[in-house]
Amino acid sequence: MAIVAVSAHLDDAALSASASLRGGGATVVTVFSGLPPDGHVSLWDRVTGAASSADRITERLAEDAQALRILSAQGRYLDQREAQYREASGEPEPDLGRLAGRMAEYLAAADEVWLPAAIGRHPDHVIARDAGLRAAAATGHDEVVLYADFPYVINYGWPAWVTGEPADPYLESEPWLDFHLAAAGFAVPARTAEVVRLSLTQRQDKAAVSAAYRSQAPALGLTPGHLARDPAKLDYELFWRLRLDAMAR
Repeated sequence: MAIVAVSAHLDDAALSASASLRGGGATVVTVFSGLPPDGHVSLWDRVTGAASSADRITERLAEDAQALRILSAQGRYLDQREAQYREASGEPEPDLGRLAGRMAEYLAAADEVWLPAAIGRHPDHVIARDAGLRAAAATGHDEVVLYADFPYVINYGWPAWVTGEPADPYLESEPWLDFHLAAAGFAVPARTAEVVRLSLTQRQDKAAVSAAYRSQAPALGLTPGHLARDPAKLDYELFWRLRLDAMAR
């Protein structure tokens, strides 16, 4: 099964769907991997210790290549700038139709198209998803797979229906997931997700992928120390299979 997964940034698909992408000749198309304006250092890049956003993107491209080697997947890169860089230069958001046309050449040969669900509503995730939906329809796909964006999906922990553990009476993550799916116009409850419980080998692969994204891992809470303190972060991956003609959009 040839999967083509659309990734907003240089880490999203690999972190969110590692078990499904592993070893099957998958292709990951990263939308926002363009160089930032000269001399710019974004707030996020400063938080993660960068002195130059251009240097950081170059570093992240190398990190992504390492992560995809772990998954035996191929990487393809579009040259759109991330939201944090568009804001710095006053650049408008990408035109969805034009972006969908660029994606279509990669999605045309896919057996399955995987897109970010945009849990958390990051603008780049929303753009990547919506352009991907257009591209999937244009290339004759009647179904897409939406992967739950990691680590946004666990902002409030894994739902009890994922883990099978008793729910915390004062914390329920399901409404968070339902809200973001409904906001996107998807008439599907979060709990209809297909749940992948990662095996020991899959967890080891995902930990290695997280480590490969070394410039981002500390801020995302994915260093070995973070994972040792909260190993359940790597226990699951979620995705939804949706027919394009059944989407309430």
